[in-house]
Formats: sequence, structure tokens, C-alpha cells
Amino acid sequence: MPKKAYLADHLSNGELKKRYRASLDPVEARRWHLLWKISLGWTIKNAAVPVVINYQYAFKIIKKYNELGE
Repeated sequence: MPKKAYLADHLSNGELKKRYRASLDPVEARRWHLLWKISLGWTIKNAAVPVVINYQYAFKIIKKYNELGE
């Protein structure tokens, strides 16, 4: 079983979901969607598929979020 991604506790999964649903920019919405899926315990690979982004880009989004926050 693949290892689950680490996500820093900058925002709760409920707040990530709110930001995903409230986002008007499609690129920003995908980023919040990915972060929300990861906060629910999804792997990067499995979360990237429904968000329609590749693994490397998903990894960069998560890394940047962990380092800088929102």
C-alpha cells in the first residue's frame, strides 16, 4: 500500500474544502481540491487523478503548502 502524503496543519480539512468550493479560479480550485483530498488521507497519486493533474505537479503543490502555508 502506498504511503500517505504528509500535509502540515495550516488549515483543517473542512477549511480546505471550503476554499476549494469557494474558489472561482479553476487552477486555484484544483490546488485546493488536491490539498483537501490529501487531508482526507488520500495518496498523492490517487488524489491527482480526479483533480486532473500529474504526480510531479501535485507533489510540488503539497511541498509548497507544507513549507509556506496557504
